[in-house]
Amino acid sequence: MTLRFFKAELNKKVAQPGDKPASEWPRVALISPCKDLDPDFEDNMRMLLHQDYPNYEILFVTLDEQDDSYPVLKRMVAESKVPARLLLGGFSKKRCQKLDNIMAAMDALDDSVDIYAFVDSDARVSTDWLRNLVAPLAQEKVGATTSYRWYRPEPGRAITYALALWTGFQFSNFYLNRYVVTWGGTMAITRKRFEELNIRKEWDNALSDDCVLNECVRRGGYRVEFVTASMTSLSSEYSLKDILIFAVRQCVIGKHTLKEVWYATVTMLTAIHIAGAVGLWQFFVSLQTGAPIAATTWGMLSIFPAGMVQSALFIRALNMIRDRRPDSDPLGGKVYWALWSPFAYVFVWLTLFASAFTDRFVWRQIYYRMISDVETEVYKYPSRFDQTGAISSSKEVFNGVGAPPLIE
Repeated sequence: MTLRFFKAELNKKVAQPGDKPASEWPRVALISPCKDLDPDFEDNMRMLLHQDYPNYEILFVTLDEQDDSYPVLKRMVAESKVPARLLLGGFSKKRCQKLDNIMAAMDALDDSVDIYAFVDSDARVSTDWLRNLVAPLAQEKVGATTSYRWYRPEPGRAITYALALWTGFQFSNFYLNRYVVTWGGTMAITRKRFEELNIRKEWDNALSDDCVLNECVRRGGYRVEFVTASMTSLSSEYSLKDILIFAVRQCVIGKHTLKEVWYATVTMLTAIHIAGAVGLWQFFVSLQTGAPIAATTWGMLSIFPAGMVQSALFIRALNMIRDRRPDSDPLGGKVYWALWSPFAYVFVWLTLFASAFTDRFVWRQIYYRMISDVETEVYKYPSRFDQTGAISSSKEVFNGVGAPPLIE
């Protein structure tokens, strides 16, 4: 079912740049909030500047000029062949700093923009990523579009395979629209719908940009469309500590913003692990005593191959997406990586369990406490951030096509 769905999605016809004049395409503002330097940062940013879409501009936003990403972005914007700007987002101390960056970008835009698109700085996109992402927004009942991520495993690091397959457990359910949730690393919404749903107000004290947007869209009676062709890949070149912090943080955010999903997942994974443990115990007892292995034991043990099959299908789907792309892409992997599935299930379960006992976490040097899905406390951060303040900077590097770049 999953492979058939994603194959059908990939076969959908999407308008090509030569089909109509650039002026007739919806004008897209592509917003990329940046903080620090992610692995492959410059390669990721370069792909955003080479989108096969004829009518877009890109706005990169950093906290301040001292951010490590600032000089890299400043150079890339000055060299860009598409309209690009570099803005400062500041630090309001009342929401996640990523949202400060996003709001600063929106403040710099005018009413000529038809669509807001958002992308994380650690995501590697393909050249047709933006064109595929915004296409479904032409449908009246589609309130927002999104896709998802695949962490590229590092050979010899078991934790990175668990991180990658965690993605697969979620991806495998996206053929059912009720399980689709916007992911901030790849999402788009029309300006008209954004204003109608008053999302800016909901973001004011929030920590999660994507889950709040998802709730607003669903509450407004609109559909969140999953765009298979816009799948991204991310590096997993992080320390074990950083991966564990990330995993628990994601679960804490989910606990507050997707309560029903969080509780259902905890319950399901707990039942699966109990069944698996009991099945293994009964299996080894039967081997020791020579007793026949009961059918119920085989039934409980079946969760292990079932998880591997699920992961293998996910990897095949990724390879199918990669093979349809116009350019070389690191998406996808080896089907035998699915053998890591049991370890990945344990990893997800333990991070969910850990998230049950805390509402606090660190994200890009800033410590947060989630009070609710739309209320956040910032309680610790580097002292230099006090000098930044809640700015929406007018200082920018701007490069208009056909005009010399303006450097602050």
